[in-house]
Amino acid sequence: MGTHIDCIIPKEKEYSVEEIKQKLKSVFDRLKSEFLHLEEYGTFTENVNGNWWINYIPSENGNPEYITGEGDSFNIDIYKKVIHIGCIERFSSLYLNDKNVSAELFKIITEISKEFRTSDKILIGAGGFGETDHIMDMAFNESADFEQICGEMTELNGIPASDLSELKDRSWYLKK
Repeated sequence: MGTHIDCIIPKEKEYSVEEIKQKLKSVFDRLKSEFLHLEEYGTFTENVNGNWWINYIPSENGNPEYITGEGDSFNIDIYKKVIHIGCIERFSSLYLNDKNVSAELFKIITEISKEFRTSDKILIGAGGFGETDHIMDMAFNESADFEQICGEMTELNGIPASDLSELKDRSWYLKK
């Protein structure tokens, strides 16, 4: 289930490119050992160094403006009403303990998201087989908010998991 991990949080304020870089560096500095653990035991994480490239993409050809970036097997997209945090590690890495990265991966994702939110709201879904494709389009093209995205995920994928152990049977986790 899922070739990668997608995380959506509400966008609570506007961010400059420089502010985003500082927030992501702060997470790396605090969680360097978790990032290095992911590099050693993860399937796809390589060359962890804490460097991110972040770009502002202006509105053009009918597409909305947004900010995007990548670093250390993660990516971030800051849309009009939500923020997307992605990871190239397999979704199953969040709940299969034999992969030995579940705790570190969840901690990195939640700490990145905490840098950009004050609420507890977080959605983590299995990307890659269509579970999150539609909501990503909604976030980008329709400027959907967090509640709209949660409603669509429920309609498309059923009731969310309330803890990571339930992800074996469900394709997404939700905390509100």
